[in-house]
Amino acid sequence: MFKSVFYKTLYEKRWLTLFWSIGVIGMGLLMIAFYHSFSQGGLDQVYKSLPKSFQGLVGNLTSLKTVPGYVSQEIFSLRIPLLVLIMGVVLFSALLAGDESDGTLQTLLAQPVSRTKVFIHKYIAGLVVSFVICYTSVIGVLIGLLLIHEHMSFLRLSQAAIGAWLLTVLFGTIGYSLGAITGKRGLSGSVAGLVTFSSYLLTSFAPNVSWLSTVDKFSPFHYYNKPSIAEVGLKGSNTVLMLVVIIIPLVLALIVFRKRDIYQR
Repeated sequence: MFKSVFYKTLYEKRWLTLFWSIGVIGMGLLMIAFYHSFSQGGLDQVYKSLPKSFQGLVGNLTSLKTVPGYVSQEIFSLRIPLLVLIMGVVLFSALLAGDESDGTLQTLLAQPVSRTKVFIHKYIAGLVVSFVICYTSVIGVLIGLLLIHEHMSFLRLSQAAIGAWLLTVLFGTIGYSLGAITGKRGLSGSVAGLVTFSSYLLTSFAPNVSWLSTVDKFSPFHYYNKPSIAEVGLKGSNTVLMLVVIIIPLVLALIVFRKRDIYQR
């Protein structure tokens, strides 16, 4: 039906793309609905009563009273990344390793198509699917802002979605690379998920635990949404660093994938 591995993969992931996109749009709408509750105050005393370690998780209440600040802290700092990172790890970990576990990768490679082409096409398909899902957050936020008669910069909102996508691709690439190297979907997904969760916890508590401040620089979350993407846009140095971290495991995985034996059912 499809002569291209890329288009075939997109077709196979069409329902995943649709349902995750609906979920992301819904999350954006839901969180925007609470904006006026934060902007009109009343939470200051509750915030001050929290331990300092938890105040860091809540964020800056002053910023929460502006639309860009609220969108940055309450939507793109945790909620949207939480959704798309889960999706990214599941998606990328299964692109190669899932087919290998099912026994379909060996059949595919028996056709006149190179391993390099399969590796690249499946990865690019993962990039497209994850970008579509991440960018639907813009749709959810814009519809929500329209309903509550508020607005913010479309450019900044798009940059926030792209930042979430880069973070998703970074951790997804870890799962994809491990899947290409080991051929084991469960292992690659578990390791990628563990790295993602550990990195988030590290960056969340680093501001309030002095000895974590140095270690936190090794966490991708340290370079995401700092400074606030929705308020000041993407920072070039952070973007370049994330791209480098994406490329290195990808190249190593391609080298191994081209030479290793493929799992046979």
